[in-house]
Amino acid sequence: MIELKNICKEYHSGGAVKALKDVNLKIRPGEFVAVMGASGSGKTTLLNIIGCMDRPTSGEYFLGGCKVDTASAGRTARIRGKKIAFVFQHFALIEDYTVLENVMIPLLKQKIPQKDRVKRALKALEQVGIADLARKKAADISGGQKQRAAIARATACSAEIILADEPTGALDSESGRQVMDLFCRLNKQGKTIMLITHDANIAAFAHRVITISDGRIIKYEKN
Repeated sequence: MIELKNICKEYHSGGAVKALKDVNLKIRPGEFVAVMGASGSGKTTLLNIIGCMDRPTSGEYFLGGCKVDTASAGRTARIRGKKIAFVFQHFALIEDYTVLENVMIPLLKQKIPQKDRVKRALKALEQVGIADLARKKAADISGGQKQRAAIARATACSAEIILADEPTGALDSESGRQVMDLFCRLNKQGKTIMLITHDANIAAFAHRVITISDGRIIKYEKN
């Protein structure tokens, strides 16, 4: 369970900027939630706080019943590494690495033998349909294939929660649909997914759509 209580976030750069204002949100395990809103509305700030990449200025954040907004940096990093995986718009792959090596990156922090890391990464690539590209360099595959590799990297570490920031934004419509089909399949397997998008057609894949404006959640809709 993800639970935010009265979350506020302020940035101070030439004056105070309130990125989030009294946000209250619950996301159940296994839920698929889309977040929509204009640029600068606070979507990415919200994602970063849920992903333990940033801390709120005030309010409380509970993840799986644990209060994480005041946890130490070390504990927060451990929670993030164990429970949360990210998928980004521009893939965040290392172009000179092979697809397999990219997928194995989050496993390096875990005490897993090399042979088992390879096995888990190959299984993740098989699940997203690109096991045949394992030995290719990331620079030599298409955008849709890169996003599949990024999703495989997110699932290889067995994270319970996948946070995706505009994951179809750099893709053509067909590749975007295929990526969303993958997210739906992962969700059916029990993954909790929170996805940021500007596209109502992409948001329609989710169970629930949250609209955020000027740092506040202004609408909740079920699909």
